[in-house]
Amino acid sequence: MALVVIAATTVIAGCSATDTNGASSPSASTTSPLPSRSSANRGPYEDGEYSVDGEYGTRGSSIGVSLTLQNGEISAVDVTPHATDETSLGLQRRFAEAIPALVVGKDIDDVDLDRVAGNSHTPDGFNDALEKIKAEAAEHVTRS
Repeated sequence: MALVVIAATTVIAGCSATDTNGASSPSASTTSPLPSRSSANRGPYEDGEYSVDGEYGTRGSSIGVSLTLQNGEISAVDVTPHATDETSLGLQRRFAEAIPALVVGKDIDDVDLDRVAGNSHTPDGFNDALEKIKAEAAEHVTRS
């Protein structure tokens, strides 16, 4: 029994790997299989390209998110950092580099990011952008 607990602890600890700078690696990031924050914004969605700004934090921080949606799945994504402070800009750039590997090929309703590439707040901006895109894409379907 003790060996099982030790093995489970080792596996769990491995999920929160950090690089030598103390930042979480992209593989330590999470997408939740649970429904997104807003059940009002669940498919169907119109295919297309969408671009919005996602906002987060108390200081009006934001990031630009452009993505292509096909059959409810994210087929391409690009994140544009908006930070002006060098530290925040560096964090947003690392976040932007990590995102495609985490979300491309996933159903938009299944993506809910937590901590990515050392960022604990920028994912909130990405999640906000996804909610805006889902609302826009769903609205296009209802107008058709």
